[in-house]
Amino acid sequence: MTDHEKITRIRKELPAVESCVYLNTGTNGPLCRASAEAMREEAEKEYLQGRYLPFIADLYEEMDLTRTMIADFIGGDYDEVALTHTATEGMNLILWGMNWQPGNEIITTNREHVAGLAPIALVRSRFGLNVKYLEVGYGNAYDEEDLINRLRRSISPRSRLLVVSHVSFSTGLRFPLKRLAEVCHENDMCILVDGAQGAGATELDVHDFNIDFYSIAGRKWLLGPEGIAALYIAKERISEIDPTFISPSSVNHRHDLDIASPYVIPAPYAARYQTATAINRPILLGFKEALKFLLNDVGKEWLLERISASVAYLRTKLEKIPEVTIVTPEGQEAGFLHFLVENWQPADFCKILNGRKYMIRPVPAQHLPAPIRVSVGFFNTHEELDGLVENIVDVIGGGSS
Repeated sequence: MTDHEKITRIRKELPAVESCVYLNTGTNGPLCRASAEAMREEAEKEYLQGRYLPFIADLYEEMDLTRTMIADFIGGDYDEVALTHTATEGMNLILWGMNWQPGNEIITTNREHVAGLAPIALVRSRFGLNVKYLEVGYGNAYDEEDLINRLRRSISPRSRLLVVSHVSFSTGLRFPLKRLAEVCHENDMCILVDGAQGAGATELDVHDFNIDFYSIAGRKWLLGPEGIAALYIAKERISEIDPTFISPSSVNHRHDLDIASPYVIPAPYAARYQTATAINRPILLGFKEALKFLLNDVGKEWLLERISASVAYLRTKLEKIPEVTIVTPEGQEAGFLHFLVENWQPADFCKILNGRKYMIRPVPAQHLPAPIRVSVGFFNTHEELDGLVENIVDVIGGGSS
């Protein structure tokens, strides 16, 4: 089928994209029909039939199938994937699970989300760590070689971990993960990636990139419901990360253990980091259906190519508006395009566009200068992007809200 036929069929499976021009996948992706139906059917079944023990075996099978699909999507192995509740939880699991010694160092950047910065702050004070912040150039001042050189200069014999986003939520910059990982490993460091804005928005192969830890959001570019996410841990690193929390699902053969012993055998590989004894099954099934939709109906390569092409198309349109300054570095985009509008506060500008059914958002004000953020999904059409540009021009020109 043609691209036009395919996008028409895909959009029918995403009803929310017909209610507005949906340009906020970086906050929450639209639910596909199969996800909503699976969650509704499972919730109804639990309501009418109850939630009793025989469902557990089915639940664990569904968890394993979901882990397998996530592994396929990111280029990892099934036993390197743990299910979590949020990407922030995954960041915490790694930061709290490392065997820190006083004086060890964490290196991060000045473009990180609070989901990475807050856990870093807590382990810093708890374990007596040092934290170094790499200055990353804003907008077109970004220079990849400068970033790599800054990282090399910041590393000391005490440096243990680099914490970095795959894609900066505040500027849209796609960080060069493969090069950063190479520098880390040359210096006996690990790399922990906040992948909330990466998986599903841009190319990702955790094995090829040689990533140690990658935390994934389910509710954004993977179109899952809220309350479910995933964590990738490279198999060779699993022995180095202690589970921060433990539950029956984290234990191997959960009921076959010595109840008088202070010892347990952890579940194999990444499963030991799963803390939910019984994960919410409607949410799990909704996420599994979203992954099936992306892998089977949409196609990973197709969706990534479409996002990339659509972001480039929007960029060429915005570049022609004199009052607009694009913040996202050219050639380093993923699914975002960030920009500033001369003489406008981003929150005020977004409020007007939201009123016109264009769902964009401002970046939080502490990330100054805080830009406007557009999330371009594979389901967005050129007509929608043209309409966005026309409305931006109209508002700048004094069009009424």
